[in-house]
Amino acid sequence: MANTTFNGPVRSENGFETVSKNTTTGVISEHGKLTTADGDLANAKTGALQLNAVDTNIASLQTYQAIITIANGATTGKETGIGMPSNFIPMCVMVNVDTASTNNVNLVDIGDDGDTDSYTDGIAVAVNATGFKGVFGCNGVRGITGVTGATTTADEVEVVVSGDPGSSTVLTLTFVGIVAS
Repeated sequence: MANTTFNGPVRSENGFETVSKNTTTGVISEHGKLTTADGDLANAKTGALQLNAVDTNIASLQTYQAIITIANGATTGKETGIGMPSNFIPMCVMVNVDTASTNNVNLVDIGDDGDTDSYTDGIAVAVNATGFKGVFGCNGVRGITGVTGATTTADEVEVVVSGDPGSSTVLTLTFVGIVAS
């Protein structure tokens, strides 16, 4: 394809790739791919920017979204099924309150079954009003600044709030992180 300038969106149903062609051998090498993490475009909950360092070393900048309900009377809530990808190291999480609590409580920890503050530890985000609450660095032991690293198996995301929310409360958490293989 020639050098082309587009005015408007460039769209593809199957992702985008950046490649180079060896002028001597004609071999094409892939350097980057923009697609969903699992290749399922129709049902995607994750997105990924995959960068190839060498043929066997791939690092992907990836997003993952978890929707979590905290029941009235509970102080924790988690995803209904395993979703967090294995070997995923979250760098930050964006918090959105979809259904607000009726009591004044805060989201304080985000983690998994084994450690409920393993991704984000000790934040204080009010969940008694709907809307976007901000972007928070993942400072837990499995976050980008942690010491333990990514879990080798996928797990449900779990949250802790500071008290009884007084009503069913729904959060959408969007993680940005790295997966390496």
